[in-house]
Amino acid sequence: MEPPSDQLSLQGPPGKRRRVALACDVCRTRKSRCDGIRPQCGMCKDLGFECVYTPPVTATNVIVQKDYLQDLESRVKSLEKNLTAMRSDLSGLAAQVTSRSTPSEGQLEPCHEPLADLAGPEDPIDAMGAVTFADEEDCGYFGPSSNIAFLRHLSRAVSHRESNQNEINTPRIDQIVYDGGFVSATRPPSPLSGSTPTAGLAGLVTNPTLPSSEETLQLIRRYFYDTGLLFPYIHPPTFLETYDEFKNNAKKVRRTWLGLLSIMLAMAKVTAVSGHAPAETRIKESTVYYRQALNLCRGEMLRGTTLEVVQYLLLMGQYLQGTQKSIQAWTVHGLAVKAALQLGLHSKDASQAFSPLEREIRKRTWFGCVVLDRTLSMTFGRPPAIPDSYVQLDLPVVDSIGQGQPFVDDKTIRHTIQFFNSTITLYKQMGNIIDQVYGQNLGCGPGLSVGETVGRVLSIENQLFSWAMALPESLRQLTLQGLREEIKQSENQPRPFSLKFRVILTLRYLHVQILLHRPILVKFLDASLAPGLDPGQERILNEIGYSSMNKCVESAMSIIDIIHELVSATAWQRDLLGAWWYSLYYTFNAALVIIGATWVQRTRQSAQDSPVHQPANIELYPGHAVATLRRLDTGNRMVDRCRYYLEQLISVLRLQPEDPIGTAMSSLTPGFNFSSFGIECGEFMLDDLFTIS
Repeated sequence: MEPPSDQLSLQGPPGKRRRVALACDVCRTRKSRCDGIRPQCGMCKDLGFECVYTPPVTATNVIVQKDYLQDLESRVKSLEKNLTAMRSDLSGLAAQVTSRSTPSEGQLEPCHEPLADLAGPEDPIDAMGAVTFADEEDCGYFGPSSNIAFLRHLSRAVSHRESNQNEINTPRIDQIVYDGGFVSATRPPSPLSGSTPTAGLAGLVTNPTLPSSEETLQLIRRYFYDTGLLFPYIHPPTFLETYDEFKNNAKKVRRTWLGLLSIMLAMAKVTAVSGHAPAETRIKESTVYYRQALNLCRGEMLRGTTLEVVQYLLLMGQYLQGTQKSIQAWTVHGLAVKAALQLGLHSKDASQAFSPLEREIRKRTWFGCVVLDRTLSMTFGRPPAIPDSYVQLDLPVVDSIGQGQPFVDDKTIRHTIQFFNSTITLYKQMGNIIDQVYGQNLGCGPGLSVGETVGRVLSIENQLFSWAMALPESLRQLTLQGLREEIKQSENQPRPFSLKFRVILTLRYLHVQILLHRPILVKFLDASLAPGLDPGQERILNEIGYSSMNKCVESAMSIIDIIHELVSATAWQRDLLGAWWYSLYYTFNAALVIIGATWVQRTRQSAQDSPVHQPANIELYPGHAVATLRRLDTGNRMVDRCRYYLEQLISVLRLQPEDPIGTAMSSLTPGFNFSSFGIECGEFMLDDLFTIS
């Protein structure tokens, strides 16, 4: 008896969809119906995925249609014909090339390179290039507001004082000029694709993978419980509506939305700390979704023609702050700003054509770009990409976007907008500090005198005081004792979001205070290098400078106290902090300021005679910061580097605290290596060990 034909074997009951013998890999992964069309099924064709049919090991009776085999044969013949023609053409080209003269010295030939690899390996500073050179030089400008510039002042003061020229992990002085400059280092060629984390990336481009529907929804919920509350520029109901459509019919999904979903999953994975997987596992899992998001929207990143693309770039820039891809973070942010301006997100007139909901989301996305711009300008020490004169929109409101949203109640939504608006106005003050005190991070011209610096610091201090007094009661600043009392009162609340907002806003405010007063500390450090200040400048520094320096130190101590209190907890209190890399940055920066102030107090006679006394137990706080970082995240390479760096400074400067927890020198995590030069967590950590010179 002859076997049944393909037609008969695939027939089903009347009215039902035709069933295929073998579905493609993408449809099987998504559990979607596949039409079986080869070489590319309908869904893969619509979504632009690579369509691969992989038969199971036990499938010995899979039927291959005759027309498909004929199509393959014709394609092979066509390829053979083209190959023969190409060989003939290449022979002719080779003859022409050998007959031409070589280009003269200095003549340039056109170079065509692919889009920079933003998912590249964790090379020292720039991980974007895919071309291998004999030597590659990485460089980047880090201006006055960066920690690298502050470390320069500290290292020069210490090296001038210490005759034994102790080694400290800071850039050599000749590598950073004035208050900033280029940090550069020559390193070996980047590893080839076979040995880099990008190997096998092509599979992520064409076959995006997502976790199960249950886990995906759980990660989406985690995102909107954390990052989505702090930066509310993605509308949860609209996003979930698209997600439901995606589950029902994957063909309708936009690649940009799928990219936004992927980077959202990456953010949810990497920011989870308490009660979740170790750092190494979280970072590895988040990297998969990051690369997937990147490769889904490579073309759209450069075009930036939709609001969804701006949100995608903005969230990717935030994600990259917590990676060893500092230059990628700066580059992606530049693309986000370019796309936002292209769409007119900054313009009231351009938004009039949209519905109230769309206008509000456009406004929030624009302010998200502004907040990230001020953050990166501060940490990298570079001029802001968005001038303050471009920020003229009214602050976000709740009414236009509606209430009754998923995940959180209406009260939390109102608190979210209050918190976001308070951050916007606080970061406006940060931009003012960068402009007035740090010279827009331009690095042009002589620095401010002591008198000018003190005058500007005091003026902005009054503005910060007015900002703090204008805060609603639910967002007022917290002290350590106040935090402990609030935690006791919130024990029975399922998710105390209002307390989370207060904690994070307090840390941001304290850090802005450090940024404002740190230039006075720098004046003290630099004064140890000069043969003698002008008597008038010296008098101003002695009469007013110590009070300013103490405000800087008190803010730093408060940051360390609050973060240490929360990371030492074992329950929900750890979730009151934001993303771990912000806690890392705040703690590390605060410790450096305290170390600098301690050095001034120890070496400057006028500081010892000053009626303004430094806070008690100040020398314990560098070790307190080390203990805080030890508890922040286990097995996190970036955290371990910063902790080890502080331990080195404590040892070199002989700031041994009495607390045994702080003095214990920790072992490095597996794979810890200082052999490469680079920048961690945005800007504040250098990979290599440098000697002061």
